[in-house]
Amino acid sequence: MRRRVPSITSMLCFETAAKAESFARAAEEMNVTQSAISRQIQTLEAFVGQTLFSRSKQRVKLTAAGKALLADLSPLLQELELTILKTRSHDSAEGSLNIGVYPTLGSRWLMPIIMGPEAEKIRQVLNLVTYLKNSEIDPSLVDLAIVQGDEGWPGYRADWLMPETLVAVGAPDQFREPIEDPNTLLDYRILQHATRPLSWQIWFQHQDLKLPRKLIGPMFSQFEMLIDAVKAGHGIAIIPDILIQKELHNGSLVRVHMFEAHTSSAYFLLTPEAKIGVARIERMRRWILERAGKVPSLV
Repeated sequence: MRRRVPSITSMLCFETAAKAESFARAAEEMNVTQSAISRQIQTLEAFVGQTLFSRSKQRVKLTAAGKALLADLSPLLQELELTILKTRSHDSAEGSLNIGVYPTLGSRWLMPIIMGPEAEKIRQVLNLVTYLKNSEIDPSLVDLAIVQGDEGWPGYRADWLMPETLVAVGAPDQFREPIEDPNTLLDYRILQHATRPLSWQIWFQHQDLKLPRKLIGPMFSQFEMLIDAVKAGHGIAIIPDILIQKELHNGSLVRVHMFEAHTSSAYFLLTPEAKIGVARIERMRRWILERAGKVPSLV
């Protein structure tokens, strides 16, 4: 029997655009063009017979119909993702293990740990579940999750992984040597991360300085895109040093000021309370913590 449902692509585009409140940011996140996002939204609107977004030049906002659809659709898409992950695990005697992580941290820090030659000893099918915000983590979808923050983590066991250190970086052809006066950096184009808009403010505050003005500049929804923009010479940015070790080592990025902001925030490895004690999860937990140079301990 043919089901009267729209395409998965159009539903995913709708959910991404709705959460980002921007077709442009949705396009960046899904690695497609903005026009492709717009076409998929239009197709979905035609299918349901409702206008889902009110549009302006600066942003898009959900209509009442859009809000209602998002509230019902997001849990269904999460359930679909879980179903697919479970199906993919059937070839593994012990089942798969789902690790939640931010996209850039996953590719630049976690992947070398869990996909290296030594990881074959784990004999575990691993799936990465990505999210941009901590609020997007679903404990039913992940067995472990890596998060950044300084708040408590109700519903999880939290293991401290590593501190967060923020550094100011730019392209080497623009900065032959670090600048001494932090305020001088504001003469350059300031690039920012959409979910970490206070990074520049935090970096200044840790020097007992106050930003002299409101920052205006391009924002990026993922650190990977932000890093690429800085490397291309489009501006300077505040970035956690754990994400750019390779670039700092090979010289494709340089420190534009030598101050390091050691924030109160840190990275944690979370285990949903319902999954504490599961052998395959505990084994991977220990593996990650040992590679991070930390002894497993409750926080």
